[in-house]
Amino acid sequence: MGTEVQGDWKRRESWKSALVQVAVVAVVLAGAVTYFVHRGAVRKETEERMRAARSAALRGNPADLTRAMAELETLFQVDAEARDGQALAADIQTVLWLEHHQPGADAKAREYLSRAEALDSRSGERYSARALHLLAEGKTAEAEKYLADLQAQGANSPRLTLALALTLQAKGDLPGARQAFARAAEGAYRDTRFTTAYAEALLDEGQHAQAVEVFEKTTSVNPDHLMARLGAGLAYAYQGKKLEEAQRALATASEKDAELTPSLRSRMGALKAELALTRGATDEALQEADAALKTVPDDVYALFARARALSARKGPEARAAFEAAVAKRRTAPLLYLDGARSLQASGDNTGALALLDAYEGTFGVIQVATADGKKVSLLEQDGRYWLARGGLLEAAGQQDDALTAYDKAIAAKGVGLARAQYAKGALLVLRKDYEGAKALLATVAPDTGAGTLPEAYTAMGDLLFAQSAYAAGCQHYYFGLVRARSQGTSRDELAARIDSVKKGLESAGQGPMAKAWMNETGALLQ
Repeated sequence: MGTEVQGDWKRRESWKSALVQVAVVAVVLAGAVTYFVHRGAVRKETEERMRAARSAALRGNPADLTRAMAELETLFQVDAEARDGQALAADIQTVLWLEHHQPGADAKAREYLSRAEALDSRSGERYSARALHLLAEGKTAEAEKYLADLQAQGANSPRLTLALALTLQAKGDLPGARQAFARAAEGAYRDTRFTTAYAEALLDEGQHAQAVEVFEKTTSVNPDHLMARLGAGLAYAYQGKKLEEAQRALATASEKDAELTPSLRSRMGALKAELALTRGATDEALQEADAALKTVPDDVYALFARARALSARKGPEARAAFEAAVAKRRTAPLLYLDGARSLQASGDNTGALALLDAYEGTFGVIQVATADGKKVSLLEQDGRYWLARGGLLEAAGQQDDALTAYDKAIAAKGVGLARAQYAKGALLVLRKDYEGAKALLATVAPDTGAGTLPEAYTAMGDLLFAQSAYAAGCQHYYFGLVRARSQGTSRDELAARIDSVKKGLESAGQGPMAKAWMNETGALLQ
């Protein structure tokens, strides 16, 4: 009986054990399925939210960046440890902080970056944000080393290239920065941030036409990109052309008043000031610039507009105003070179030369690599600087020093080579060194009419008249008038030039040729 009872007990326990094991397995399986289903759902939502955030950020306007942050905040409610999401949030807040001056964005940028680093995000957003934060703290050398270490480890992305471009720009290595901006924009051509940054760098250098071209790449992706529209408007205003486009940019921005960040408001004010200057309304320009500076006190373009307005009024404060603009962005050639031209036009040659001395102090220590790998001073390749300096020295009556500066501009063989050759040639005409002048001017004012500088043809005309070659001189004057007209010179100015040549012919006893000249050039005034 004992044996039977024992056998029954074993059978009963085995049955229960089996049921328990089945139940346990079922629970474990159910838990595992639930876990993996939940994990898969979280991963799917993470990917979708990240994709939506990146897509919104690509368009670049503050409203787009706000929408991107909303996607990320929703993501963090599902997965607070989405490390690449934290890095992207740090990147967006860094843009709002450094580019838009959005209140509170600096603290948020640091907080998100700290989280991304704690979670060990390996995304480009994390590393580029850290480099930009170092730059914002004035730690340019540290930022450069940080990026160099990443590059040595094989890290490479458009964001890191953009951070490198900004670092080189802060150092004053403008050729290197320009190349890096171009590479970053090419590598992320669908992201408006990259093309806009490149265009802004060109604007800082005073390369207005090239800046417009790159701004247009931004607006080809997002036609309503506010910073690009306003930036292109500034470039147009500096050139004094397509001012209706600049006005349209202002109208577009005004329609989105609720979305404007402090930087966009100050940029609007700077553009309004520059447009007022094109109309000669210096008081209005000063008011608009001052209003812009109340929004962002260190806005470089508003400071520059203010200085230009004071200079146009021939105010004694103009020089200090230009120096204030330079102090905020020491590696922006626009502020020095155009500032010097403005001061020269107002009669302050001393202030103009002081600005160029400051330019030489900033860039004279910069060494850049040549095509063959050698290191040379940046100033040796800076034809624009030497051309500007030569013009100021010539205006001050220091002709020998001006010729030396023009020679350096020619030796640089940059994009301003033709203008440097013209400037030296025109000065040699004044000094009656006609043979030396002709050798230079013939390259930029050929008798085929293929040259592009109207003033070079005028200088060659002056030279030929001085040598009594009146027919050839008239031909060159005519080529100059045709080029000037095609480049937008006003009818009144063309008429004045035509009349000046006529008087020159008459005073030389060339009455019949003067009448023929007036007959031939009459069509240019129609």
